[in-house]
Amino acid sequence: MEEKTPCLRASVAKETDLKPLAEQIFHPTGLLNQLYGFEYREQQYHYALAVCDWLTGDQPAVAMLEGETGIGKSLAYLLPLAIQLSLTGQRALISTYTVHLIQQLGRDRTLITELLSHLGLPPIVVCNRLGRAQYVSASKVLELADSTENPKERRALLQWYEKIKKSYGPHVYLNWWYENAATNMGYLKEGREIYLGLTEHCNPDDAAWYQADCEQANHADLVLTSHTVTMLATRNIALFDTGEKPFQYLIADEADRLPDAAESLTRLRSSPQRIASLCRELKDACGWPAQQINTACTALKEMQTVVDDAGGLYRDQPCLLSRDLPASLGASYTTAVKRSLAALKLLVDSIQPTIEASFTKLNTLKGFYQSLNSILTDEHQPSCLAWSPVNRIGSVAIDNPFAALAFSRWVRGIGETQPPVSVLLTSGTLGISAQQGPARFAPLRAMLGINEADLNQAACQRYAPRHYGDIRFVLAGEVARPFHGDADNEEEQATYNPQWLAFAARMLTTAMAEGPTLCLCPSFAEVAELQALFAEKTTSETATAPKAGFHLKGTRLDELIEQLQAGTITAIVTPSAWEGVSIRTKEGKQLLTNIMVTRIPIQPPSRVTENAFAARYVSSGRTTDEAKKVLYGRVRDRGLRKLRQGLIGRGIRNSQDSVTAWVADPRIGPDRRFRLQGVIPERFYPLYEQAEYFQVDGTRLQGTEKEEVIWL
Repeated sequence: MEEKTPCLRASVAKETDLKPLAEQIFHPTGLLNQLYGFEYREQQYHYALAVCDWLTGDQPAVAMLEGETGIGKSLAYLLPLAIQLSLTGQRALISTYTVHLIQQLGRDRTLITELLSHLGLPPIVVCNRLGRAQYVSASKVLELADSTENPKERRALLQWYEKIKKSYGPHVYLNWWYENAATNMGYLKEGREIYLGLTEHCNPDDAAWYQADCEQANHADLVLTSHTVTMLATRNIALFDTGEKPFQYLIADEADRLPDAAESLTRLRSSPQRIASLCRELKDACGWPAQQINTACTALKEMQTVVDDAGGLYRDQPCLLSRDLPASLGASYTTAVKRSLAALKLLVDSIQPTIEASFTKLNTLKGFYQSLNSILTDEHQPSCLAWSPVNRIGSVAIDNPFAALAFSRWVRGIGETQPPVSVLLTSGTLGISAQQGPARFAPLRAMLGINEADLNQAACQRYAPRHYGDIRFVLAGEVARPFHGDADNEEEQATYNPQWLAFAARMLTTAMAEGPTLCLCPSFAEVAELQALFAEKTTSETATAPKAGFHLKGTRLDELIEQLQAGTITAIVTPSAWEGVSIRTKEGKQLLTNIMVTRIPIQPPSRVTENAFAARYVSSGRTTDEAKKVLYGRVRDRGLRKLRQGLIGRGIRNSQDSVTAWVADPRIGPDRRFRLQGVIPERFYPLYEQAEYFQVDGTRLQGTEKEEVIWL
């Protein structure tokens, strides 16, 4: 790629304008159509022009653009951004929740270069900036090759090792291993799962490609990164050496997952006695002196005693904020935390990058150390003591449901090196409501700490295809709720209602009779319950009936997908395909006839999260009830987003796709508690209102018939 010259950039910038150039690409007879045969998509065209307005408007500014599946939003923001960077010499970040999307965007580099050339613009440099764990350790692959007894697998591993050492490309990333090498060689079978990711303790030679990406990210015009890296950067962690050329723009795709990424960085639950065991296990590999190990274990034992004593005092509570401990016990806890922190610091600081030790164990130890440090130094990070329900062994539990507020630092500037940037938040589920404009996105904006005044009001829009796919709905009729007791406050220990389970199994059987089915469950436990029901009903008379494949914990989803493609099974029942999975034929055509959801995937917050959330609200003068109302609103929105991604996104992957959506949860319906207006695309509203209702006996009633029955 040729070096860009400032004089060329300046001359082009004076003679061209972003929006007309974007129109040349996305117009019905534009370059995408003429050069690549892409079909014109009206909403993509308008979305791209909105991105142009954001890029060239008053800076910095925040835009929120929702683009439903089918409009082609990735290219609609990627190409205008590339043109803007080429025109101005500015820099930008694109942040995503999944590495899959980063790689998808990376595959468009050639398209970017060709289109810029056709427009007479200089090229831009695009690179990735991911964490170490996304890269494969070449030396671990070599060790695996040396340890395998299968000659074919050994040859394949050695070939892959040479590839990693000599070349650069998507095969370097860890998910390539899991999607290709591991699947083909059988290394993900139960009891044989291995970790080949790069860590800071791997052979330094392994990190060549990772270091190359890091170095290029310091100078590239466009950097593709993850939400995790984006959120880590808000802590002033030196992930980017921007120097005299900071970023001017940040586009966050899958923006509704930013809170998940932020909260995952602060979540911890570990007992002091477990950390003491890890210290002993890592002693030899890390070369720690016996005296330091003994000091750390003594301090951790003291801390465990204090936590367990508190558990004895509060036997009716699963967890408790440490700040709410009685004065004497609280003082003992603080003293134990300080002693443990000081002892662990000596161990953590002496870890050398070259040591060969368990990545998971070292990460657990470091995470616990960092969490103890935050307990003492961060007043906004309340810690909890949590106890197992049976033996009351205590753990330190930390959760920060407000971690995503740190994202607003991108809007206001990070430290001295990164001034405020213009932010575009986008996804297919940016808002879950029937409202329009900025109000539709208010919940997500609030979670990210972005003030309404920061918004470019005109750049807060929703774009949806008018015609894209076809779907009909079959909803639950009058049936018992999924759990005994209060179904709105389901706990992990809740007991399933056998009547509802039988109903869900009958609905699944009926759907399977109509064709290939993907059945989405909120948990592995529910998959196991349905499998048990199916096993009970298996008789000689039903041996030839359609078969379901149940994705249980420890088994592989990809094997079930292959069986569905081959026609060996007619349904997949899984908790792991709500998003990020496209189940089609090997030729890429539609395979699924039905998408079934057993129940809305709402996971109630843990008691630790509730306590942390309430503590922040109470400290700002509000009530615990207000805190719970907001928290459960967040939980509901996350569940509805997931429901939409699964029920609609797994079935409608192409403009010609047609599926039936089956819902076994009796709380979902046009006249029920969870109404899907605002959740499902508007083009499907009439079909949703005319849904059939599946009855306990297996019959189906039209919506009008159901209303008549209720009236009678």
